[in-house]
Amino acid sequence: MPYVVNGLFVTVFTLAAGALLLGLRIPAAALPGLAAAIGAAALSCSVFGITLGALGLRFRDVFLVSNVASAVLLLLTGANVPRGTLPGWMRTAGDLLPLTHATGAARALAAGGTWRAALPGIGAELAVAAGYTVLAVVLLRIFERGSRKRATLDVM
Repeated sequence: MPYVVNGLFVTVFTLAAGALLLGLRIPAAALPGLAAAIGAAALSCSVFGITLGALGLRFRDVFLVSNVASAVLLLLTGANVPRGTLPGWMRTAGDLLPLTHATGAARALAAGGTWRAALPGIGAELAVAAGYTVLAVVLLRIFERGSRKRATLDVM
């Protein structure tokens, strides 16, 4: 939960700074939907981090995993590179990553879209969070059993 709250705080701060420094204008009617999109993104990214943490229990160089994951998120989710410019397989891979759907929903809301239009993106982001939750639990369970069996934490 602390990471979800931190993600929410950083996002709100960044939006406020964008509004003050760059003239970003978000319609007041979009704020509840934007808050839901931000919350869903923070949750899915946090669960994705737990999944990476599970991998970190197995691999010796956890920073390699996290650095690659960070670059992949920036490239494939639409956060830095417009998804429309990516090849189809990269867009498909991005659909399985956190942040993708919430980013699209937030952009639609900031552009004046309705809550109803953003709801499928927020729902998809929550589905991604649920998927990574299951994956993290499964990986932790598998790695725990292997570690107990071999009496070691990392083997790669």
